[in-house]
Amino acid sequence: MERMIRTHSAIVLRPTPFEEGGLVVSFLTEHGERLVGLARGAKKPTTKWVSSFEPLGLVKVSFFGKEHAELKRVTRCELVHSPMTLGHLESSLVVACLADVFDRVAREGVEDDRLFRLLSACARSLKDVPSRSMAVLAYAEHWMLHLMGLLPHPRLCGRCGNGEAPLVLFTQDHGWCCAACTPVDRREALPPGAREHLKLLRTLPAAEAPDPEGTEAARAVTWILRDRLRRELGGLKSYEVLEKLIV
Repeated sequence: MERMIRTHSAIVLRPTPFEEGGLVVSFLTEHGERLVGLARGAKKPTTKWVSSFEPLGLVKVSFFGKEHAELKRVTRCELVHSPMTLGHLESSLVVACLADVFDRVAREGVEDDRLFRLLSACARSLKDVPSRSMAVLAYAEHWMLHLMGLLPHPRLCGRCGNGEAPLVLFTQDHGWCCAACTPVDRREALPPGAREHLKLLRTLPAAEAPDPEGTEAARAVTWILRDRLRRELGGLKSYEVLEKLIV
């Protein structure tokens, strides 16, 4: 089978140490496909691309190998943009969470450019305003669930179709359920404003994502979506670290 060089704009997801100072790196290409490459000697201080494999960095990367080979060789990797901000712990932890999530969701041989657009917007927002990193994470979680087909639209109640009554519950079977058809103990119901917070998540860009701690409803919705995503993907160690240090 013929070997060839492929060059992509891509976002670094997970760099994993390999023998003799190398790295096995997963990328999300501009087409939304996950590709994995071996960068030999990438961890050596004298290597020209030593800083090119930071998670969520936007790079220009070239792969050499057979078309359908599981692991290709990285021959070039130039850093274009990095969201990493020195000394900002919260932003660095969110970068790790986003890289972890997208590395689980993206697939080799499957293209979905919505994944690249979403992650690219989040990475730039983290770089521009690192203090709003938790808002960016909540925004990404919402849209990732949507792209995975796991988050029904909140405009209408999933049980009765009501579009006016307050949302009081989220279930896997019906999605968002309203007060008109769903009897729920007031202490267990979603706080007022859940529908409005969800609307902001759906309509605002990543750079203007609503504060996940701004209201009681925002906190409740953020917890529901994060819990749903973590249960679906499982084993996200980056979130365990986030919880210990920040949340």
